[in-house]
Amino acid sequence: MEESDQLREENLNVMLAELLNEKGLKALGEVILRRGGRRPEPDVLVVLNGVRIVIEGKKEGMWKELERQCHERLDNNVCDLCVMVEYVSFDTGKMNPTQLQIKEALQQARFNVGFTSYLDRANLDRWTGRAMEPREYRDVKFDDLLTYLMSAYSEVVSGDIIGPVVDKLQETLNQFATSLASTVNVDRLKDVMELREKEGGEGSEE
Repeated sequence: MEESDQLREENLNVMLAELLNEKGLKALGEVILRRGGRRPEPDVLVVLNGVRIVIEGKKEGMWKELERQCHERLDNNVCDLCVMVEYVSFDTGKMNPTQLQIKEALQQARFNVGFTSYLDRANLDRWTGRAMEPREYRDVKFDDLLTYLMSAYSEVVSGDIIGPVVDKLQETLNQFATSLASTVNVDRLKDVMELREKEGGEGSEE
């Protein structure tokens, strides 16, 4: 069956975002759908209470490309959270489906989904010693996709990117200070810094 223009990936992504909007995203804040087409802009940009979410979707077998695109969006500061959607099973049963039929088919479809955010790209594991857990889910239903998206959104909103860095720096400084205190010759340090007391003690008369 030859794919119609209505079943282009861009169209599926926008329709998926509209469906997510109707199912609850609107309750969290303003939702903007941007039809990017072949331009550099994403196909879908959702703004929830100031958090920019890009939805990138492709047909099955393009997971690596989805990861590349999401990393690019985050590294270029296009979004705070990128949603990867792989359309595993989607069938309207029609040669030229209407938008309503596409929506209905999306509600019955199965997806491979993943989420990556600016927190992941910040490489916080260098400071915390704990790598971010992968957030990829296979063969999920539409309702599960919505649940996982809300969970990822909440993580971004509550995420602390500065705290772990500050804690690690403080720990490093404390270790350095402890090591320094046990190895420094205090008398030698006073000589170097010219902190020797005058003979006879402070305030002594010559």
